[in-house]
Amino acid sequence: MQTAHSEKADTAMYEDSDRFEAAMRLAEEDPVRGAEALRSIVADDAFDPDTRFEAAARLAEVDEPQAAEALRSIVADDAFDPDTRSEAAARLAEVDQAQVAGVVVPGFTPPAPQAPRPPQAPHPPQAPQAPRGWR
Repeated sequence: MQTAHSEKADTAMYEDSDRFEAAMRLAEEDPVRGAEALRSIVADDAFDPDTRFEAAARLAEVDEPQAAEALRSIVADDAFDPDTRSEAAARLAEVDQAQVAGVVVPGFTPPAPQAPRPPQAPHPPQAPQAPRGWR
């Protein structure tokens, strides 16, 4: 039995799905307007996090700078689960290496940079030693 609330939720889900599909089609026909439609989905908390991430990933196909910004916002947003945030960080690395600097993903710590080793002084030559048992 559906209540008025569940019917409204179902309707909203279909409207969100339709809006996402329309944004995808628009991105194919008019990349500028399609990028804006996808970006608005990423920024809209009414969409479920998976749809928002998918919109950001598709945005990368149309407008990499906007996609980098959208992916960076997902990485920083606690509304997304850690796996999605990690996937967004990996996708961000593919889209724009410069955007990766300063990205923090919970549970992931990159190795600390190592200072170069100072040059070692040469060892003084040692006299050859006779094998054991030859004395």
